[in-house]
Amino acid sequence: MFKKLSLLCAMLQIGTIQAEVSLSKIGTYTTNLGEGSAEISSYDTASQRLFVINSSFGSFSIVDFSNPSLPSLISNIDVTAIGPDVTSIAVFDGLVAVSIPATIVTDDGKVAFYDINGTLLNQVTVGALPDMITFNHQGNKVLVANEAEADEGIDPDSSVSIIELDNGVINATVNHLNFNDFNVGEIRANELPNDVIIFPTKSVSQDLEPEYISVLSDDSKAYVTLQENNAVAVIDIENQSIESIHALGFKDHSLKGNELDPSNQDSLNGECSIQIANWPIFGMYQPDSIATYTQNKINYYLTANEGEARSEDERVKDIILDTSAFPNADQLQAIDQLGRLKVSTVLGDDNEDMDFDKLYAYGARSFSIWDAQTGVQVFDSGNQFETQISIQTPEIFNSNGGTIDSFDSRSDDKGPEPEGIIVAEIESQHYAFIGLERVGGIMIYNITDPENPVFVRYQPSTDGDQAPEGLLFIKSTENSTNDNLLLVSHEDTGTIAIYAVINTIFKNGFE
Repeated sequence: MFKKLSLLCAMLQIGTIQAEVSLSKIGTYTTNLGEGSAEISSYDTASQRLFVINSSFGSFSIVDFSNPSLPSLISNIDVTAIGPDVTSIAVFDGLVAVSIPATIVTDDGKVAFYDINGTLLNQVTVGALPDMITFNHQGNKVLVANEAEADEGIDPDSSVSIIELDNGVINATVNHLNFNDFNVGEIRANELPNDVIIFPTKSVSQDLEPEYISVLSDDSKAYVTLQENNAVAVIDIENQSIESIHALGFKDHSLKGNELDPSNQDSLNGECSIQIANWPIFGMYQPDSIATYTQNKINYYLTANEGEARSEDERVKDIILDTSAFPNADQLQAIDQLGRLKVSTVLGDDNEDMDFDKLYAYGARSFSIWDAQTGVQVFDSGNQFETQISIQTPEIFNSNGGTIDSFDSRSDDKGPEPEGIIVAEIESQHYAFIGLERVGGIMIYNITDPENPVFVRYQPSTDGDQAPEGLLFIKSTENSTNDNLLLVSHEDTGTIAIYAVINTIFKNGFE
């Protein structure tokens, strides 16, 4: 057996054998609540229970997952005595952590801790609008991204909270990391990269909006997406400090390989069609989810480059273009060209003369891999998402909810909208799974070589599932099927698609 395994590993290394993964749907869990449920899920191995948030209903569900093809509800736990809704959930060794915003969303929120039966154990105060929560790998800390969105003219400072559990959940303590030192005139103001997007009327600490967190496997650092700001914050967990902020820069859609479809009325008769091409615009990566992994002793983070507008977006047809920068402005502003595309009005007026010298669109319609130490991009999937969808399922290209009747309707906005991303190691290979919120489905890449990932396949959504939000990977050793599982939570339909991740070995291109 040892010789056979050694030979197989050698063949994998020299390339005579290829390993590839595919997804086979084995079941669905339905909350029966509909839209605004089943957004994020977490799994407890020992109890074989799934914990699922229902944000619009102020609850989370405890689900029996001992038979993954037929999961069943155990109970729904109401949290409205603490706050109106649930934004995120995580479980570690039977301890369930739930993030709950305040009724007045600009007030400080809570993290509540429960046992696996839904009994409340403790609650602690965190920052305003806690949006995502995760345990570190050791399980003695919980990290919380406090987005702190403005509301009703109030704009609280954003933060990352670190909850210490070394002395048990009853004695949990909280340390809040804020961004005040990066404000103009403060001690770290010169450390903020120029490309970090800050609204002109806001302070840095108000305007940064932490969205999602991923922790390195050695628990030394965490990486936090600042989605609207097109940046990532690096957290030193041991020293409980903000180490640095990485500006992600901008994607040049005029370059070969970065093509996109920018119009939902791009036929001459004003109807929809697929027109993927280069255009003189830049994409703000603005990632939602983030994931980390280590390859050849180098740490990387991956981003799902969704994009996010606030109140500053306008269509290209409704703004003034600088005729020196855009000598064909009239043509570009036609609705079958760039006229329908939504762009930012905060960026692009380089000389402040009330016209736009550059155009910045929301999101990059891709996923990227970045060197975690330097923040330098080592890979971006370019135009591959839109291209693969146009080849495999052209009838739902850039649709809303993966429906035929909404074909091409999202091209003028953020295209397929990559939202969730996770990394899994399968048979010594690293794979990225990326959920597409609008068009639906999962993109799969082999990322074992971070600088040269390989597209594996696109798995469209099935059975009416809409709006994939959260992704969860459960190892074969941690569930009863003996298969690796991928769970995809769909917030619009309140459903969780359960896929077996099938690892297939091909020799010289044949199974």
